[in-house]
Amino acid sequence: MSSYAITGASKGIGREFVRQLAADTGNTVLAIVRDPDSPNMSELASDHHNVHVIKGDVTDPKSILEAASAAAAITGGKLDVLIHNSNAVDMATMSSNPTEIPFDAQAVRAIFDPPLSTGIYGSLWTTNAFLPLIEKGIQKKIVHISSAMADLDLINNTGVSYAVAYSVAKAGMNVQVAKYAAELGPRGIKVLALSPGWVDTWEGGKPSQVVEAEKVMLKQFQAAEPELKGQIQPEESVRKCLQVIERLDAETSGLLLSHNGDKERWL
Repeated sequence: MSSYAITGASKGIGREFVRQLAADTGNTVLAIVRDPDSPNMSELASDHHNVHVIKGDVTDPKSILEAASAAAAITGGKLDVLIHNSNAVDMATMSSNPTEIPFDAQAVRAIFDPPLSTGIYGSLWTTNAFLPLIEKGIQKKIVHISSAMADLDLINNTGVSYAVAYSVAKAGMNVQVAKYAAELGPRGIKVLALSPGWVDTWEGGKPSQVVEAEKVMLKQFQAAEPELKGQIQPEESVRKCLQVIERLDAETSGLLLSHNGDKERWL
């Protein structure tokens, strides 16, 4: 019987983590979301009695501390696995190259603040808030959902020059994971940065510009993985991610790994 807490659990990969983990009725699954009354979460909670929806905003220290306190009340003060999945980006500038970043301090902050707030500040606050629970858990695992877009070899091999703020934030997350692993390793706690692959999380019909952008990305990604056919679905991504989390040990703690459990098959 294991307990899991997932941030950013209201949609996409986060919601799929909740769904798959809840399929094992022996698990206690804590879905941390900003809006616990959203239809998505109400449906999940009604379908799975082992899902507990908790209000928590990772970009607000007070909010995430309250979420950890609510989680402790449900689990008896312990937690086996924390999955920090929250992410936010400025979609309007995702296609911008670094030379296109404006000489405008306010505009640059608007570009960088969403991913930094969730991926850097949010990951620190979330980890620190839930750490007392993890220390009392059995598995003692902390997983931060990162991205291969922060892998230098992939960038250099594919020529992907856009998604600057997103990639920088994920790179910072990877460093934080290594720092946490170095600090917490002696206490038996394992910390991992995990790339979920190139996942189709779009809900509803895709705009034509998104479809065209994905065609360009596919050609670039095929420079690194020639057999790549396209995006994978959240179900496949999460299933493979959970296998990597299951295998997480002291040797892999502190690393950035792919959903395939290696540092090569990122997509």
